[in-house]
Amino acid sequence: MKKKIKEITSVFSQDNPKIKKQIDKVKEKGHQRMTILVIPHGYDSSFHFQISHFTILFFLALTVGLLSLAIFGIFRSSNTQTQINQLSKIYGTYFDTYITHASQLEEMKEEYSKLNENMLELFTLIDGSDDELLKIPTEDWIETSAVESLQKEEKEDKQLDVGRKYLNEIYDLRQLKHRMDNYQRLVEANYQFLYQRSDILSRSPLFNPMYSYNLTSPFGMRKSPTTGYWEYHDGLDMANATGTPIYASAPGRVVRVTYSNVGYGHHVIIQHDFGFSTLYGHCSRIYVRTGQEIKAGEQIAEVGATGNVTGPHLHYEIFISEEGKTDPEQYMQAGVY
Repeated sequence: MKKKIKEITSVFSQDNPKIKKQIDKVKEKGHQRMTILVIPHGYDSSFHFQISHFTILFFLALTVGLLSLAIFGIFRSSNTQTQINQLSKIYGTYFDTYITHASQLEEMKEEYSKLNENMLELFTLIDGSDDELLKIPTEDWIETSAVESLQKEEKEDKQLDVGRKYLNEIYDLRQLKHRMDNYQRLVEANYQFLYQRSDILSRSPLFNPMYSYNLTSPFGMRKSPTTGYWEYHDGLDMANATGTPIYASAPGRVVRVTYSNVGYGHHVIIQHDFGFSTLYGHCSRIYVRTGQEIKAGEQIAEVGATGNVTGPHLHYEIFISEEGKTDPEQYMQAGVY
């Protein structure tokens, strides 16, 4: 291998007579000169100069190089301008989006401030203690905490130039996030209270046992329609035609389905949560049985005139285990339907 390389080198070496002869011919032709005669128009005198072939080739190569460089520069300039136009268009789109999001952020901050005020007011209305409020950090603390966390991230952000900062909107958004995180306990306290109250209301006898009726006798003292004597009426008499549907005023369990000749006639007693019980008397038909679980608004019977009555109506009672019988109208007017 080394021998072949040596042979090739010796062939193309300047010491080779043939190669040396060819080089001498090129040099000789290159140093040959051409005489250029210049005769200006309208002048009798003329002048001339000589230039070698090498010089001519040099100027030709220089001209071609300059032309190529100019063409390349024009092409690159056109391409760069196109990219600049594209970037300008993209920047305009992103800038418009940025303006829109910045405006939305301001609206979000205002809406959250109103919501926060409402939550605080609601918290005081549900007997929230001052100790709970003291657990919520101040606005200054929240702002300082948000700024410190962002400044720490800026130092660790390798894509951010030294001395550069995030946009102001990022600081505002981080402060809003901190504020929402720290007020989460207040939201949970309000939610827990409202959830418990909603659960209590949904299981209390607040629904009307009939869609329409005439109140013929209220709760309390009245003159008996059958004897004419004053007596204590422990429920409501709700008059309507025989066969009018009667509905359960709350979910519960049927504890009694019975009949009484001198009292309520065919009647149903349902036991509810939180110590409530309801009685539905003077029914013509009953659709439930003892021990049956009932949903709120489920039909349990029909209006009738059984027992000690002067006409078809529903005798409706609400009683509480510890307080006894209470006025049903107060519960029916609670506004829950």
